[in-house]
Amino acid sequence: MRTYLRLASFLKTAPKETILKVLIGLFIVAAGFLQAFMIAGVIAAVFDRRPYQEMIPYIAGVLFAILFKVFWIRYQEGFVKKMGAKIKGNIRQALIEKLLCLGPAYQDGRRSGNLQSLVTDGVESFEVFLVQYIPQIFVVIISVTAAIGYIFTVDPLVSLLILFAAVLAIIVPHLFMPAISKLMIEYWQSYAHLNAQYIDTMQGMSTLKAFHASKRVKEALAKDAKSFAKSSIDNTGMSLSDSAIIILLCAVGTSLAVGIAAWHTYQGLLTAPALLTILFLAGESMRPLYDLNVYWHGSYLGFSVAEEFYEIFDTPVELHISHKAHSNRLTQNPPEIQLQDVSFCYGESLGNALEHVTIKIEAGQTAAIVGKSGSGKSTLVNLLLRFYDPQQGTIIIGGHELQEYTLDYLRNQIAVVFQDTYLFYGTVEENLLMAKPDATREECMEAAKAANAHEFIMALPQGYQTIVGERGATLSGGERQRISIARTILKGAPILILDEATSSVDISGESLIQEALERLMKDRTTLIIAHRLSTIRKAEMIYVLDKGRLRESGIHDTLMQQKDGVYAQLVQAQEKARHVV
Repeated sequence: MRTYLRLASFLKTAPKETILKVLIGLFIVAAGFLQAFMIAGVIAAVFDRRPYQEMIPYIAGVLFAILFKVFWIRYQEGFVKKMGAKIKGNIRQALIEKLLCLGPAYQDGRRSGNLQSLVTDGVESFEVFLVQYIPQIFVVIISVTAAIGYIFTVDPLVSLLILFAAVLAIIVPHLFMPAISKLMIEYWQSYAHLNAQYIDTMQGMSTLKAFHASKRVKEALAKDAKSFAKSSIDNTGMSLSDSAIIILLCAVGTSLAVGIAAWHTYQGLLTAPALLTILFLAGESMRPLYDLNVYWHGSYLGFSVAEEFYEIFDTPVELHISHKAHSNRLTQNPPEIQLQDVSFCYGESLGNALEHVTIKIEAGQTAAIVGKSGSGKSTLVNLLLRFYDPQQGTIIIGGHELQEYTLDYLRNQIAVVFQDTYLFYGTVEENLLMAKPDATREECMEAAKAANAHEFIMALPQGYQTIVGERGATLSGGERQRISIARTILKGAPILILDEATSSVDISGESLIQEALERLMKDRTTLIIAHRLSTIRKAEMIYVLDKGRLRESGIHDTLMQQKDGVYAQLVQAQEKARHVV
């Protein structure tokens, strides 16, 4: 019940539409009631052999009721789509905002396909419950109460039978919920898993072909598809059983009510017109309940998705934002960066990724962080960007702890060139504007020139308007990297992080990228995360990490004098590997 109420709270985002949806439902039911009264009047007039002229008002009433009902049913179809689109848009916005607040720390341990299913199909499944079922509850309460109230004035016993059938029709579906919930959760999990597997397969198509693994993956997908089909069939069977019982209850209740009314008429307790009115009105009073049953079954998938949906909303944002957080300018430009006794772990069972690390990068200085894979280099970048907060120690930028800056302001002061450059599907210019949405075409071109990217961009079929494909698939690694550098230049942040910026670039393109990076580092506090040690020889300070601890620090020449030092051994190992190649 708590889940239902939480989902229903999203109707607050469309209060006018919700009220209008209830009114439309009541108009349709009222038209049905009017039609029932008019038809009963026509039949009663026929039985009484009244003149034809007396039947005309009743026939006109029937035609009016039909036309009125048809109009509102047609209007409701379009209105429901508009209302649903508005509410689903609000839900998706709230969900995406929460995912953005949770950041990479939340998404790192989850499959993108599962989250994609939730944001698209999962939210879509809430429509029936919110747009149809909840408003229909009010329609049922008002309309059935009105019908039973009227019938009570004619025959109290009949009205009580109809009331009993109506109550059972509302209660019974909830009795099935434990079993149905289990089936629907399995159904949704099967669907989300199948979707995630499919996305992985499409994104990894080249790798699958290269390793001749297509057949194995195809068989695995077929197995997942069969599992999903079974879940779907089980769910359908349970849903049909539930629906059949509800329809039976409504039919039996209506039949008994009409039967008793007929018996009362035979005994002389009811008139024939009153019996006819009960006959048609009892059927019409059950119609909103039938609709409610249909909407209830249409809501099942939404209930199963709600568990995963609210798992995201109930996940606390672990980043602590100080009540003094501000968006003022940094006191230094470029700023100084300090890590004081910082320790961090991704999970208790994983051990410390960083342990008691103290680093100081002077304002405008170029510093490098080196170490083997798993030494904690990328973790340090994640902490500076506040994707995570350290469990111990403090990080200070420009004289203030990170918690004293708003996240938007902090991340606006840091530009990163990652090893794995991510370009979004769209044009070259749209990817550049990610860094500065209000930048002019001239600013984009100047940034591209500084990144040695303008020449190859202009050689593309549509220049800056060329679609680069998903993840920049139509460009080479070096071209993607130069667009990333241009994007960073355009951002103009005072802090620069180069995370293995040239490690995946071919030798021919490395010189162009290195030249662009040197322009980019000018007048900025720069942190270079490097695996290829030849790229950081000129760094003003080098910090050496090993298994999460800071082992050495100094300039290249000083560190090389420590023959048994970690840095010297790394350099020697790379030089030996290069000679072997």
